[in-house]
Amino acid sequence: MNPMARIGLILFLVIFQTTIYYAIPALNHFVDLLITFAIYAGLFLPFLESIVLILVLGALMDSITGGLFGLYLSIYFWIIVGLRPFVTLLNLKNTHTLWLLLGIAIGFKNLMLFIGTVALKQEIVFSSESFRAMAYQLFWTLALGPFLIRLLNAMDSHFKVNAQSK
Repeated sequence: MNPMARIGLILFLVIFQTTIYYAIPALNHFVDLLITFAIYAGLFLPFLESIVLILVLGALMDSITGGLFGLYLSIYFWIIVGLRPFVTLLNLKNTHTLWLLLGIAIGFKNLMLFIGTVALKQEIVFSSESFRAMAYQLFWTLALGPFLIRLLNAMDSHFKVNAQSK
């Protein structure tokens, strides 16, 4: 897949996750597609390309969400940088490895969003509803995340083979 197609995929994911995703009540607190894409980029793409894509993704999310500017950018950036050592150490075809990495990334994202919310409002706003939402998101991301990462990797391999055959 060429870089412009990946940027198009990022635009689709950002628009889907920020508008359509929350407009449908059944999808609230479902799979975090952007974290799944960030993990895919960090594990399977070249480092420089993944950094550029994640900077675009983070800047888009920061400009759309209206929260602390730079929060999503730093979350996705540190996920990519933190995942890079695992590329050489772990078997990335193992589903358990992807579950572990997805769980760590979702936990890190939720922690950083909680810290950002506390910094913005100057008070701790943590309720049972937010805990339940994080648990649902973690469950669904762990359930569907490895499949989505493999799907993205298969699409990438398919487009590389088709591009080389032309």
